[in-house]
Amino acid sequence: MICRFCGDNLKSVNQKLLSSLGERCNGNPSGKHVGVTDCVCCVYCGDEARPQNGRLITKLGLQCKNSPTGGHCLQ
Repeated sequence: MICRFCGDNLKSVNQKLLSSLGERCNGNPSGKHVGVTDCVCCVYCGDEARPQNGRLITKLGLQCKNSPTGGHCLQ
């Protein structure tokens, strides 16, 4: 997965997206990396998401710590 703001390669660690330079994204005004959608993983935390009762859930639950809305997002 790559960051849509800075273009760095990302990896998901404990519901955080990290690049080779760390957690901070210099291209995004909010300072957080946001992944380019692959329609499988949440763009905010990088965990694989699946639908459940009309919401997206990952192995860590319904809440996404990095999302502005608190929920997982595929786009």
